[in-house]
Amino acid sequence: MPNEQNIVPYQFDSSQSREKAAKNGAAGGRASGVSRRRKKSLREAAELYLSLPVSDKRAWNRLARDGVEPEDVDNQMAIIAGLAMKAMKGDSRAAKVLFDLIGPAEQEPEPTGVESMTLAEKMAAIREAARNIDH
Repeated sequence: MPNEQNIVPYQFDSSQSREKAAKNGAAGGRASGVSRRRKKSLREAAELYLSLPVSDKRAWNRLARDGVEPEDVDNQMAIIAGLAMKAMKGDSRAAKVLFDLIGPAEQEPEPTGVESMTLAEKMAAIREAARNIDH
């Protein structure tokens, strides 16, 4: 736990005073806030655009032919479909983007107990159990 004996104050070097360091830190904090707000605004604009319906009728018809429900046809779906088409044609970068979007596949849990035994191990266990019943 922190206490007076183990708290070491920041040691300022000779290049700047405590006041100047505080001023620089505050300026950095303000700049960081501006950058975060700009990124958030850009992300919201992208989400809005991607959620809009597809305006290109050929793209809409292609997605509908591929089995996408009409209410699900939006710009985001069109982009995913385009990536999938490129990946199916052999574009490895498009495939990588798709796999990155999907995320890692869930791994099946490791079998335990009888499920993990080989056939020989199961037979030996049955023989052992039968011997124990007789005695």
